[in-house]
Amino acid sequence: MAPHPVQIIIILLISCLSLAKEQDMTVEVGAGMEECFFETVNSGFTFTVEYQVVDGGSGQYSELDINFRVMHPRGHPLVAEFKKSDGVFSQTVKDSGDYKICFENKFSYVSSKTIYFEVINENEDIDYDDFAAIFSEEEEPEIYELQVSDIEDKLKKIKDDMEKARHLQDMIRVTDLKDRSLAEHNFERVNFMSIIYLVVLLRSLFDEKSKINPLWKKAFQD
Repeated sequence: MAPHPVQIIIILLISCLSLAKEQDMTVEVGAGMEECFFETVNSGFTFTVEYQVVDGGSGQYSELDINFRVMHPRGHPLVAEFKKSDGVFSQTVKDSGDYKICFENKFSYVSSKTIYFEVINENEDIDYDDFAAIFSEEEEPEIYELQVSDIEDKLKKIKDDMEKARHLQDMIRVTDLKDRSLAEHNFERVNFMSIIYLVVLLRSLFDEKSKINPLWKKAFQD
């Protein structure tokens, strides 16, 4: 049995909507270092980069910052941001080529930075008019209750809702990563300070010259 024309339209529309290229990555940028990545973008495509610093090395939010740049294939910057914890760059490009994404941590002499970023490379100007040709001119249009434009609107809404849901899931994951990193750093600091206090207490216990030593002796005698 031949596939229904509406089914063919839905399959073709979904195929077009899935042409968008999306990828995410978590990268560590060492102190005084810079990490760059390249993305090939075609003319007319919308190029989006969203980033967030999730770990600043010491776990302090004041240190969750990075320098961010996107470079045109010809070498000039499209955007340059300095010492920010997060940001979004989005632009419909006119020139095809390899666009350069850079995260720079050269202002930091000690702390490394962990950055989560997402790259979206998609064509938002999909031409749906050609799908109308799927309907045979000999067949009566009223047979089909759904028009091509109706299917287009519904699929675009589904696509937008799916992107919003995926973005929300990514943000939840990034927030969880940031909170877990902060908790781990706090745990390390607590352990470090506990060891120092323990050493001080033991030293005061066995060092007779310590001012606290008489108090220990008195406590044990009581």
